[in-house]
Amino acid sequence: MEQPDDSILIKQYLLSLRLGSEGFNISIFDESGMLLSLKRITRSLFSLTSDEIRNAIAPEIQLNYSSIRIICESDTYTFIPAPIFKKEEAADILHFQFKPDKNDQIIYNRIPQWNTMNVFSIPKTVHIALSGLFPEVPVEHHLSYFLSEYIKFRSDSSVYIEVRGNVMDVVVVLNGNLQLINSYGFNTAEDFTYYVLNLFDKLPLETENCRVVLYNAEKRPELQKTLELYLEVIKGER
Repeated sequence: MEQPDDSILIKQYLLSLRLGSEGFNISIFDESGMLLSLKRITRSLFSLTSDEIRNAIAPEIQLNYSSIRIICESDTYTFIPAPIFKKEEAADILHFQFKPDKNDQIIYNRIPQWNTMNVFSIPKTVHIALSGLFPEVPVEHHLSYFLSEYIKFRSDSSVYIEVRGNVMDVVVVLNGNLQLINSYGFNTAEDFTYYVLNLFDKLPLETENCRVVLYNAEKRPELQKTLELYLEVIKGER
């Protein structure tokens, strides 16, 4: 019997990189989505040179993949409606809210299902390393990924929260429309709960008919426990 070509099998693999300030994860999946390999590098991403980033990722990129996804965490971002976005104005849009940094690279993502654009920045050292290794693979902001993969269109109102260390990323959907996307730093479960309750105080949200969906908080059970004293919380599946 003729043996299958190894390259065909290899191309069934999927590569996912997620990079953040505390390091990055390199994950390899098979065609069914089963995780085959996970490598964690815990060195601060902002302390690494482009060469160090390339060397850290290099062993995992010797194969050919059918799909590669690169996700970068960044707290420097802003969302605007897609119809009014002009790429030549991307820097001005971001710098309206954040101070310019010559060491940053500005990138933008379109999220078609929400008809919105996410303009964000990552360190140039990271951009140089990634563009050298994966010149044809777009870099996604972590909230672009979150919006496109985990927040499906619903005509009702929901609050979605993803936990990243001591940062909470919040997406509010009001009657099927994006109402707010923001990130808040917190230290305690009480801080976390305060920020969520403040959303209900400031926005036209009703505790009786607004879902609160919490992601990536398995290692911080006190967050959900404290929040549930005031609101019904659903654990989001990833």
